[in-house]
Amino acid sequence: MKEKSSFDNDTGLLKILVASEHARADALFRKDRRALESFLTPDYYEVNLFGRFSREDILTRILPLFTLHAFRIDDPHVHRTGENTAEITYHCTEDATLGRNKKHGTFPVTARYTLIGNLWKISRWEIATGPGI
Repeated sequence: MKEKSSFDNDTGLLKILVASEHARADALFRKDRRALESFLTPDYYEVNLFGRFSREDILTRILPLFTLHAFRIDDPHVHRTGENTAEITYHCTEDATLGRNKKHGTFPVTARYTLIGNLWKISRWEIATGPGI
């Protein structure tokens, strides 16, 4: 049987990234731009239930119009993709509104993190919204 490498089995990193995902959601709940900005890399982008957005789009255009009503993480897994990069995948149950457009459901999420100094920051956050999901 193949043994998992430390890149695939990192319970400590999983706890850190799950906590970061909850902190990101909390910043969205509170519409706290400064808090949200602190979690994002300069080249951050997001694909969410409403489209594809750059870091600047999220902070200036989306955040003021976005309301996160509910957010839950189920079945999280982490995979180190390099010395300073990792991805967390999970199922997200989300209830959100952007302007008058409301979305609710359970969707797969992949978030890519980059270690900058001693902090893990999100470089890409993607919620799958395709057919059959």
